[in-house]
Amino acid sequence: MNKKITKNTLVIVLAGIGMLLSTLDTGIINVALPFLQKEFATTTSIAALSAISYTMSLAIFILPFGYASDRFGKLKVSYWGLVLFGIGSVLCGMSSNIIALIIFRVLQGIGAAALQATSAALITTLIDAKHISNALGVLGIMIGLGPVLGPSVGGFFLALNLWRFLFWINLPFIVIGLICNRQLIRTSSEKTKKVKFDLFGSITSALLIISLLTGFSLLSNYVYFIWSFSLFIISLLLGWLLYSVETKQDAPLIDFGSLQNDLHSWLYLGQTIIFGFASAMIFLLPPFIFEKVLGFNVGLTGLLVLGAPAGLVIFSRISGKLNNGHQNQFFSLIGLIIITFSLAGLLFVNQYWSALIVTFLLFVYGIGGGFFQPANIAVIMQLGNQRSQGSIGSLQRMVQNVAIASGTAVGAAILNLFPRGLISSIRINFGITLILAIIIVSLTIAFSSMPQRHIFYKKD
Repeated sequence: MNKKITKNTLVIVLAGIGMLLSTLDTGIINVALPFLQKEFATTTSIAALSAISYTMSLAIFILPFGYASDRFGKLKVSYWGLVLFGIGSVLCGMSSNIIALIIFRVLQGIGAAALQATSAALITTLIDAKHISNALGVLGIMIGLGPVLGPSVGGFFLALNLWRFLFWINLPFIVIGLICNRQLIRTSSEKTKKVKFDLFGSITSALLIISLLTGFSLLSNYVYFIWSFSLFIISLLLGWLLYSVETKQDAPLIDFGSLQNDLHSWLYLGQTIIFGFASAMIFLLPPFIFEKVLGFNVGLTGLLVLGAPAGLVIFSRISGKLNNGHQNQFFSLIGLIIITFSLAGLLFVNQYWSALIVTFLLFVYGIGGGFFQPANIAVIMQLGNQRSQGSIGSLQRMVQNVAIASGTAVGAAILNLFPRGLISSIRINFGITLILAIIIVSLTIAFSSMPQRHIFYKKD
């Protein structure tokens, strides 16, 4: 019994650290961009590449690492992910120019891709089934903490003029992760499957992600509208090509065949997309509300925006304990409904509101996210068998990462296009997100009456 408890704890710590570090470094550098621009005497657009290169490399490599984890073992891929992330963190902190920093951020992103590709799969393959829901609740907490702690930690080190510790702070956690990983490798066995690597799928999906995210990043400037529109068209064509070819592959990078067997699988991924898009808005817009609309300083704003992550952390844990693993669809729906109510409230934000009302609505959003995210991860992981958990988990993370990046780009573009009507642009962003949330809630209710193939982390 003690051995099982120890193993479960090691897995949760390893998966949690991997997810926390990879999401923490998605946002930790954003707050440092003005400082880095001055430190390296470069332009804003060049400095921004240190953030974009990380996000792009993470999104590109996560699916191949999902394959690798199913082929060679989740623990091995996680181990090398920690090593790459650690080396990248050390080198980023040692960078003497912006080009070196950008290159090392790519290395960090590759390591982060390995960590995100394996985090959920480690839980669903190595932990006893009755403890999986609770463990995924903990993973949901780590996903929620990362984007919020990033700017907070970054601001702390910048205030002390210790920008290199933006990256070196990762090292103690990496050491803990490596210790847990090595112990699990010595005491655990994993099921793997020998399949040919899908090079075409990897290249095509990478080009799709690059064109899509680049297109979104160009939205904020009228001058590049044609380029942005062209990249979206290219993304659609690449998506069609990927789908057409992958459905005929014996060992595809994305198993569209399995997804087609149950239409609910597309709904679950759609829920992931909407949640990622909405979360991007929740992290992007509130600072503008508190600082620009309500007139609070940066320090107080940093406290007020904690409503969403606080709700997510508390209720991810609660939902993980309440859910026995067979109520994932119900918890997902409840979470989405709560999120929708929160967005509906935020749609009416104005300069006369109390800050506590905004923080309360952010907390309500966090409650919804706490119910939704662990259940959504669980139900998607149930789509595959034990030998394909890495591929399924990496698909879920890739979809959510792309949705977050897209939501951030869309939100920033609307803010930039209507600089004189800040409240109106904030409402437009929340309005778009609310419409998407209502659509996915309606589809979820409609699909709930349809028969579904039930799987509970099925064995081969």
